[in-house]
Amino acid sequence: LDIPVIANGDVQHYDDGISNIMQNLPPINEQRILAVYAHPDDECYCSGGTLAKYNASNAETMVISATKGQAGQINDTRVATRTTLGQLREQELYKSCEQLNVSHVACWNYMDGALKDADWRQLVGDVVYAIRQFRPHIVLTFGLDGAYGHPDHIAIGEATTQAFNLAGDTDAYPEQDVAPYQPARLYYAYFPERQVLLLD
Repeated sequence: LDIPVIANGDVQHYDDGISNIMQNLPPINEQRILAVYAHPDDECYCSGGTLAKYNASNAETMVISATKGQAGQINDTRVATRTTLGQLREQELYKSCEQLNVSHVACWNYMDGALKDADWRQLVGDVVYAIRQFRPHIVLTFGLDGAYGHPDHIAIGEATTQAFNLAGDTDAYPEQDVAPYQPARLYYAYFPERQVLLLD
């Protein structure tokens, strides 16, 4: 098993199991985990099992969706319209996190489908602020490939990676009213290239 992990800004590879990755972290019931994604529902298919497992062990978790998913597909106009879709998907995010027993949820108002065009300093700064305020040991997000190339996934993965590396820097975003804080680990959601791996 070869797993790339960013620990304190450096990419490290662990080739002999999950236990090494978890070294130098407090017990699970004392850990805080922050998941930062682009859309409502990302939290489920990227890390739903992980969040449920850690919550069952009394970890404290937080999920952030950068958008309300307002540009998503509408399969039934009796359920949602272009005007109401964002509100509906935000409600679905809260319901999803309730089922996963997530401790804290935030749904920001960045434009779905346009994260790469957002004010970059603001987006990174918002993630920095969330990290400094929640003080997680572990941060979860998309890898820099966006899982399967989705532009919003790529953007939030890049923004969260930058924020992870800046959150502990006293010179970064000094205007924020929270103290700098450096999380211990940054993990990327991984999607197998071959479908058969999903069945293993």
